[in-house]
Amino acid sequence: MKKTAALIATCAAVTLASLAGVTAQAQTPSETADPATPVSNEPLVINGCPIWPYTRCPGADLRHANLVGKNLAGSDLRGADLTRADLRGANLAAANLEGANLTGARLSKATAANTDFKNARFIGADLEGARLMRSDFSGALFEGSNLEMARFNHAWFVGTRFISNDLQEAKLAATNLKDAVFEGNFVRYTLFHESNMEGCKGCKKEWE
Repeated sequence: MKKTAALIATCAAVTLASLAGVTAQAQTPSETADPATPVSNEPLVINGCPIWPYTRCPGADLRHANLVGKNLAGSDLRGADLTRADLRGANLAAANLEGANLTGARLSKATAANTDFKNARFIGADLEGARLMRSDFSGALFEGSNLEMARFNHAWFVGTRFISNDLQEAKLAATNLKDAVFEGNFVRYTLFHESNMEGCKGCKKEWE
């Protein structure tokens, strides 16, 4: 009997030790971390450019940057390279992107009202559903881009070139299209009423 009791006690001790080891291994890093350790709130910085409202990054290299939903309102991004940057849902209101390269950029549902896009390049860009009211695109190039359902009301397009874009259901009401160029664009249900088309090449009378 004594030998049996001793054997049972030994087995129980081994089992408890094994269970303790499994429990220790199963603990997650969050369970073992010091609860007093602060969570990092460092702002996003890409190639030296802080990503926040009113940032000052003229000429910044933001190629392929993930800027989905970021707030860049009022920022200085003149001449920035935003090739293939993802700006879906981003806020670029009142920002300065004069001369910026937005080739292949994704700006669907972005907000960029009252923004300076003079001489910017939109080649193969996606601006579907973007809100771009009262912005200045004078001298800019739109080529092979998706502008479907984009809202450009009251924007300026003086000398802007539109080449082979999808403008279906885009809103360009009360815009300034003086000396603009339209070639090979898809314009079904596009609105141009009350726009200035003086000197516009490719604009049609029925658009007015």
